[in-house]
Amino acid sequence: MQNPKPHTELPRVLIYAVALTVGVIAALAVQIWLASAGYEPAATWQQVFSTKAQLRTAGPWWAIAGAAFIAAGLCGAALSHMARPWRFRTLRWIAAVLAIFALAHVGHLSATGTGGNPARQMAAGLAALAIASLMALLGAYFTVRR
Repeated sequence: MQNPKPHTELPRVLIYAVALTVGVIAALAVQIWLASAGYEPAATWQQVFSTKAQLRTAGPWWAIAGAAFIAAGLCGAALSHMARPWRFRTLRWIAAVLAIFALAHVGHLSATGTGGNPARQMAAGLAALAIASLMALLGAYFTVRR
């Protein structure tokens, strides 16, 4: 009987980098999906500082931040709790192909364009990216095994 391969862990920096990437991509996909459904974060930006702040105003921002937090947390937990070499290689390839097709579908939703002020859309996009990055790092930090 041969000795099994020793349990090797991934470097913590690699886990955080992958979790951050997954979280930001998930947040961008949610942002594109919400924009195609009529919940454009740039359009709701004007109403954030008004006295009539509604769920329609804050909802897209919470959805973007929540998607980044949850996706990065799940990815960080999976990478830190699984030992290398992983099994289920075929299942991982199938999951990767499905994720690529899902992102391509979301990308087709953004092809229509919404119009409006480009500077406001860029500022809202950069703010959403910053929030997604911060929430993805927090999600990975709380779930990575220490």
